[in-house]
Amino acid sequence: MRAGRWPQLAVFLVSGALMAGPGTNPVPFTSPDPKLEAELERNMAAVELMLADVPMGSSGGAGRISGTGGAGGAGGGFSYNGVLTRAGTYTVTAVCVGGPAARLVITSHGTAGDPRQIDVPCGERISQQIELGTGPFTAYLGSPDKSGEYLAAVGALRILDPAP
Repeated sequence: MRAGRWPQLAVFLVSGALMAGPGTNPVPFTSPDPKLEAELERNMAAVELMLADVPMGSSGGAGRISGTGGAGGAGGGFSYNGVLTRAGTYTVTAVCVGGPAARLVITSHGTAGDPRQIDVPCGERISQQIELGTGPFTAYLGSPDKSGEYLAAVGALRILDPAP
């Protein structure tokens, strides 16, 4: 996998497959299986195409969404943590490729109520506007695949600032 493959994605993955930030190049997926690695690369390229016309926004992430060890017993996933400096209506966009579906869960410590959950059918781009308060937040994108059947499933999310 070429390191400069996804210059438009700001990416972060907790489980260690991929990690980078704005202005840096992603670290390649690592897998002992070259076929899996090639499929991961193809799927991430498809994710990049699905988000090509979505602005980078204030934050976001991309990475593997399947495997083991996800939140709440889910099949796997990645988390993105940040701090919101203003309250408002944020546009959240998520995509996934390589599996049947994913779930995006956003928890904002500055917002009352339960975490926001958005179901994301793989192969589709989902955008929703949600109210978020100031303070720390966590966005988790993961697959319900507990079996490990969709090891090459990947996804991405972007969070756009509210209009001034």
